Amino acid sequence: MTHSALLRRHLLIALGTAGLVRPASACEFFSSRMRIWHPWTRATRVDADTARLCMRFDEVQASDRLIGLETPVATGARLAGPGAPEGRQGLSLPIPAGQELTLTEDGLHIELLDLQQPLQVGRSFPLRLIFESAEPVNAMLNVDYASLR
Repeated sequence: MTHSALLRRHLLIALGTAGLVRPASACEFFSSRMRIWHPWTRATRVDADTARLCMRFDEVQASDRLIGLETPVATGARLAGPGAPEGRQGLSLPIPAGQELTLTEDGLHIELLDLQQPLQVGRSFPLRLIFESAEPVNAMLNVDYASLR
């Protein structure tokens, strides 16, 4: 092992033991401002054109706003549920500093619009979250549960 490689290894070990570097689990995604925990949805019927996207934002260091998302399974998205602006298209979700924000099926959530295919349990799809201030976050959308209907 070269001297520089050995130094890098020792530095990473030191940072890890100091708690500055922590391993990410398969369902955590990070921006420079927050952690995004477990984006998920339910499986859909073959003829469904929408799906509810749920996730949690926490460890929010600075306020930001989710202003868009991209995924191959839908052509658009909007905020839906209690507290969402009526009839407004698009996405504008404020994420306040120092607070946790959880999007749930029965509460505030993101509605994926114009589904391009049925969503089947056990599948995962790319999901790119676009923020007003932080860099975009590449995540995975998991289809975790069977449909309610």
